Amino acid sequence: MVSWRRLQASGTPERSVPLRLWTLAAVVVSVFAVTAHDDFLEYRLTIPILVAAGFAFSYWRMGKRNWWVKVILALLCLQVGWQFLRGVMADPFHTSIPLTILLLWLQTLHSFDVPARRDLLFSLLTSVILMAVAAAFALDMTFLLYLAAYALVGVQALVHNTWQATQEAAQPAPGSPSRAAGPEQTADPAAPALRRGVLWTANHLLVTVLLVAAVVFVFTPRFEGLRLTALPFSAQRMLLDLFAGRIMNPAYPQEGGAEGELLRWNPRGYFGFGTTLDLRLRGRLDHTLVMRVRATHELNWRGLVFDTYTGTGWKISDPQLAQIDGTTMPLSIVHRRDEVLSFGARPTRVVQSFYIDVEQPNVVFAAPIAERLYLPSGRVYVDRYGSMRLPDTLKPGIVYSVISRVFVPDAETLRRHNGEPPPFIVERYLALPKIPSRVRALAEEVTAGQPTVYDRVRAVNRHLWTSYRYDLNIPPQRRRGDAVDYFLFDERRGYCEQFASAMTVMLRAVGIPARLVTGYLPGTLNPITGMLEVRNSDAHAWVEVFFAGIGWVEFEPTPGFPDTESLGGPAVRRWVWQDLAALVQARVAAWAEASPRAAQVIAAAGRTARTGLWVILVLAAGALAAGGVRRVAGLRTDPGPARPALDEAYRQMCAMLLRRGLRRRPADTVSEFRRRVDAAADLPEVGVISEAVEAAAYGGRTVDADDLQSVRQALHGLRHRLRR
Repeated sequence: MVSWRRLQASGTPERSVPLRLWTLAAVVVSVFAVTAHDDFLEYRLTIPILVAAGFAFSYWRMGKRNWWVKVILALLCLQVGWQFLRGVMADPFHTSIPLTILLLWLQTLHSFDVPARRDLLFSLLTSVILMAVAAAFALDMTFLLYLAAYALVGVQALVHNTWQATQEAAQPAPGSPSRAAGPEQTADPAAPALRRGVLWTANHLLVTVLLVAAVVFVFTPRFEGLRLTALPFSAQRMLLDLFAGRIMNPAYPQEGGAEGELLRWNPRGYFGFGTTLDLRLRGRLDHTLVMRVRATHELNWRGLVFDTYTGTGWKISDPQLAQIDGTTMPLSIVHRRDEVLSFGARPTRVVQSFYIDVEQPNVVFAAPIAERLYLPSGRVYVDRYGSMRLPDTLKPGIVYSVISRVFVPDAETLRRHNGEPPPFIVERYLALPKIPSRVRALAEEVTAGQPTVYDRVRAVNRHLWTSYRYDLNIPPQRRRGDAVDYFLFDERRGYCEQFASAMTVMLRAVGIPARLVTGYLPGTLNPITGMLEVRNSDAHAWVEVFFAGIGWVEFEPTPGFPDTESLGGPAVRRWVWQDLAALVQARVAAWAEASPRAAQVIAAAGRTARTGLWVILVLAAGALAAGGVRRVAGLRTDPGPARPALDEAYRQMCAMLLRRGLRRRPADTVSEFRRRVDAAADLPEVGVISEAVEAAAYGGRTVDADDLQSVRQALHGLRHRLRR
């Protein structure tokens, strides 16, 4: 049983200011890490200030009877608990948010009552839990900065705690002669140096642990496709139905001017997220991060579908919408007839979670076809093309999740489905305005002799890849007339919108139903967070082609972009280093493509790196071989003089004894300290080390390799004996 004296000692007031400050720093860093998430921004300044005030109050009231403080804190804990229950009942789908707020407030209240070291350790443990919560909410690399800061201050707190425990254990028991001798004999001049040594060792250990953790992280296998076990969605509710299903693009709020009027280009938003898409627009989108996606598979995120070609652009011709309401999540999506035929051949379910960073249109971006939605709104509108719209725009901080049924193009499967499409598909998706005859002639020439629908589609696709150039710097259309005709025969270069329009029109011209869609590319994988980072410049247009018995299938007509047949794989690779290598290779390739000089520099750097790697491996192998030879031959020598090595061994012996309560007083000689140790414990190794030190210091004896070897063996034996 634990003695009453030990229980009293565990509650002894802790007067170490450094220990309190380092513990406070660890708690504050963990609070900042948690409140970096949007759901807790309102606590970002309040909680740290209250925690700091609580630590100061605890130090001021340390050693006093604070029964009234405990009563107040208990009442406040009840109030915080009641707020937690109310939060859970108000939104049972997001219990993690009120639970985190509860933990923040409990940490804050606890900081007002931390008199003893055990209370400080409890605060430190709670800060570890807060860091784990912050990691769960983290969406970008910023968390690594908080983690590095926490590792630094947390190790300092643990080292100071261990030091204080050692100092307390080394203090003589009350009433002993050494205690009665006075405080002047309790001070040890070597204590500051020993503390610095402990801190130095701890920091080296921290660096080693971090490096090992990084290596383990890089070489730890991940589940295929990053299996998602939870479907997050924002807790906030869109109560106002501002647009009643009408598309609202914040980048183009005044869409739909006079007939023939061009919109003004906005580099901060994509013009293809509206009821019309004008092929005469020119400009370049910026690289602002607009959303992050955590998904099981890497796919295009479809937004809108356009069915009618006007000669200068595209429009959504059917304004009718189906309204789907629900009070609980998920919302089950019922698609209209243009999409319902696509469900049969889509056995693969893909889970996606979208985290919005910049305001987006009121469009639900997802891999087609969405089956279930977890949204911050109880209402969604669905058009006949499978596109979904929200009552309000997607605001920064909103989170929603989608479960989709997808089909990844497969050549053999598509060749087998060569039947005739239903009449309502033909009526809508073969319609064309009056187009120049040479466009139709080119389509017939390219597809001539192809046996199946799939082969004709791929023929048009290959023609666009090989005969035209992707270019974001094209000038405005220099003559009036059909935009696709101008692209195919005059400009011969253009945006993704020109390529997608050309492919759709050419396919319709040879009797293959097709339509143009807009959305976002999958984005760039962040190998650390495992999330796809989608930027404004990832806005894209591509083509969907109808296959009888399968439905709508995606195709990529723009050269330089990933073919849709290459998409659909796991969003993250099995090994972290594979994603890191892919990211580095992509950056290096982009740099090399941007400048011939950069390509030369990269090639030279690669040769130098390979040569340097071989040199390092040879040197490391030589060092290991030399060390093995010395060990086998028994010829290990010390890097410096023998006497300093002997003194260092004696210092280590004194440090080990100090941690067990055996302190060498400043006035003790080597012999006196040895006799005191012999009187307290049976430690023959102390005698061996002490005799060697005395012989070297006072006997005029030269210390050789055999003496050092025996001292090292004695030090090793002492370490194991003290552990037992």
